[in-house]
Amino acid sequence: MKPDRKNLLVRIASALVALPVVGVLVFWREPLGMTALCLVVAVQALREYTSMTMAARPRAERAGVVLIGTGLYLALSLRPDLGAMWLLDATIAVAILILVSAVDLPAAGARLYAAEFGVFYIGGLLAALALLHGSPGPAWVALAIAVTFGNDTGAYFVGRAFGRHKLAPALSPGKTVEGALGGLAAGLTVTFVAGWAFMPALTIYDRVVIGLISGVVGPAGDLVESLIKRTAGVKDSGRCIPGHGGVLDRIDALLFVGAYVYLHVNFLR
Repeated sequence: MKPDRKNLLVRIASALVALPVVGVLVFWREPLGMTALCLVVAVQALREYTSMTMAARPRAERAGVVLIGTGLYLALSLRPDLGAMWLLDATIAVAILILVSAVDLPAAGARLYAAEFGVFYIGGLLAALALLHGSPGPAWVALAIAVTFGNDTGAYFVGRAFGRHKLAPALSPGKTVEGALGGLAAGLTVTFVAGWAFMPALTIYDRVVIGLISGVVGPAGDLVESLIKRTAGVKDSGRCIPGHGGVLDRIDALLFVGAYVYLHVNFLR
């Protein structure tokens, strides 16, 4: 069996195991389920992030970033009305954490930037999914996941079949302009099918705007993680999901799409 085909089968098998569990937690009306799921994801994604960006640092320093990022996620999820305070607290906490061990000044600045970014990138953006689940409800989380999956799947297959022009060769040589357009079309299709099948409140405006913008911000989220991995010199963020790499590899696009859908529902409709 060819390696590409074998890897695809492993990816499908992993998805078949994980999707029912995720689906139950997403559609469970009790917010605790989604909050707990995102908490587990936040811890693992932050562990992977710090392993890439702070690999040479002591375990206690990396654990501190994981703890602050996870704390920011929980604080924003449980008390979003105090969001500004949580963001300020997280900024100060990370700064103090890095200052404590800032003996190698040229590298300490880079660590500070990496730590601050990771806390907001993962801890901050993941909170949008938990908040989206609480209000307006699970269907919107399912929509964000479905659009992300549709975009990724469309880009993969269209890119393999018709891809000729590289989208961002320095960051992700496999991505093509044709694949990006295929993913955009697939994401739009998902929003229209969702509106017809289980979200009648989804207006034509919602379907078009969410489909189009998700088709841009999703690949952007993917490329941001590619930038982090390229800088760290690794292929995958981790190995905990067979065929898919790490947790961060699976949620890189969803972090951006989920945050946009949250903004759309609450401020742009």
